[in-house]
Amino acid sequence: MRYYSCDSHLVEPAEVFEGLDTRFGERAPRIVMGHKGKPGEFLVLPNGVSISVGRFGIAGNRLDDPKTYEKIALGYAGVNPGVLDPVKRLDDQKRDGICGEVMYPSLNMLTYSVTDMDVLNAVFRQHNDWVSNYCSVAPERLIGIGCLPIPDVNAAIKEMTRASKLGVRGFMIPGHVSPDRPYNHPDYDPFWAAAQEMDRPLTMHIFANTTFEAGMPAHWGTPGGTIKGYTLSFTTVVNSMIDIICGGVTERFPRLKLILSEFEIGWLAHILHRMDHAAYRTPHLAVDYLTMKPSDYFRRNFWATFEDDAIGVRTRHEIGIDRLLWGNDYPHHDSIWPNSMPTLDEALAGVPNEDRQKMCWDNTINLYNIDESQLPQGEITA
Repeated sequence: MRYYSCDSHLVEPAEVFEGLDTRFGERAPRIVMGHKGKPGEFLVLPNGVSISVGRFGIAGNRLDDPKTYEKIALGYAGVNPGVLDPVKRLDDQKRDGICGEVMYPSLNMLTYSVTDMDVLNAVFRQHNDWVSNYCSVAPERLIGIGCLPIPDVNAAIKEMTRASKLGVRGFMIPGHVSPDRPYNHPDYDPFWAAAQEMDRPLTMHIFANTTFEAGMPAHWGTPGGTIKGYTLSFTTVVNSMIDIICGGVTERFPRLKLILSEFEIGWLAHILHRMDHAAYRTPHLAVDYLTMKPSDYFRRNFWATFEDDAIGVRTRHEIGIDRLLWGNDYPHHDSIWPNSMPTLDEALAGVPNEDRQKMCWDNTINLYNIDESQLPQGEITA
């Protein structure tokens, strides 16, 4: 049995943002040391929102330990060595008992809220260049996910084409876009067509949205800022999933690959059941050319990641076991690294080995067409 994390993260170095302030001035996101008297390094967005760099790279440390905050205050100097060094990252994989990782952004999850499309395109172009270089050390073990400047469809297609030629094998898109132009709007069709033709999986990841509140009502707060917001964060991506399925996107583009990442899965079986019933109750609110139940489109076109969601695992067959992808969330503070193996033993207690292999290996290998011969063979000791 081998393991491949399908939800890990990169932490973008300062070079991803270099030169942007020269080109765009105050419109550009930038790395700042000691922002507003707070220690450490921060990504500061044009709207003044600041994000701690150090907090994204402290896997294996607890937030209730004061020493963790000493590490956070060091910024880049306090993150785990394997975060910025891809060679050392392979050692971190071995320590956790895994063979490889699909790695999403960290800082640039929040950059999706920048509304200046010229700035967003420039940031993501530099991000994708850096990702392709980072992963070149071991391209079958390090799969870095690129960023695309959605909702600018033309720019997104151009950048997806360019970055794919560099070796970027999947891309993140915002989980929430404006309800005035939802994902089922025909303006997006050229983008869906291009992603289908290039066979590039597209991920909607927690915290990556065109606005910080991600469509949540004000009294809920934001997905990352309040108890209500975090608990209910999966509703933000459910909103887009319903638009995509019931708005006919997955009927028009049957080979489209879409991933819901880091929302866990315990809610998913019920949502699929409820969506089917809602489509039965109000069929006039879906396009009139659907040929399957909404849940069937999910089981054909969507995947979802989980970390340690034992409740969700119990409903794996109702969701569709071929749709589930395990990930360790390294190097974020929520990560189960370096204890993925005992955590999985607990979360997957009683799960047959065949099911375990699908969720922790086969599904990811197949989704990203990973060459298994280039991965460590035999047992990886955590």
